[in-house]
Amino acid sequence: MSPLQTTRRQLLIAVAALAGCGNVPLATAPVVEGASALRVLVYRGGTAARLGHNHVLQAADLRVDWPAAGPVLRFRLDALAVDPPALRARLGDAFASAVDDDARAGTRANLLKALDAGAHPEVVVRTLQQVGEGGRRAVEAEITLHGVSRRQWFVAEVDGPRARGEVVVRQSDFGIQPFTVLGGLLAVQDALLVQFELAQP
Repeated sequence: MSPLQTTRRQLLIAVAALAGCGNVPLATAPVVEGASALRVLVYRGGTAARLGHNHVLQAADLRVDWPAAGPVLRFRLDALAVDPPALRARLGDAFASAVDDDARAGTRANLLKALDAGAHPEVVVRTLQQVGEGGRRAVEAEITLHGVSRRQWFVAEVDGPRARGEVVVRQSDFGIQPFTVLGGLLAVQDALLVQFELAQP
């Protein structure tokens, strides 16, 4: 397979992933006016999934640099906001269940342990290249998570100094074992949906 064919195949896979990834439903990303934002949607799994909750994580300390190749995003795992009530309310029925403070604290503890945040506290997303012009572009980025770096294609919508998009990230690709309890009766799905809106200063 030629390099051009390989790149074309990667782009088709990226578009297919954005259209829908297995049983991970896509949620509408709320627009954050005048600021950059990144959130991670975590979906419940396992045979007793109905007893659990879907979760949303927000990068409270998101930092964005703007080199010539495209934006570079950084955030710390220990600064993630877990299930902010106002954000859950905007995400629709899949996130309508109430999550109290004790549940949020438990989710946060399990998350930081699963991601080994003490050893790998920061996530970095670095733009490598963009394909296309105008409002819709394919973007290749390098994602560094859990001490592992992977390249991934996704589609972004660009409107002047703003950009938004979604990308599916699989924990297992970064050496992370998705959280499970009770022998897998309750679990977190391997695929995470990352949504972002970026505003260039």
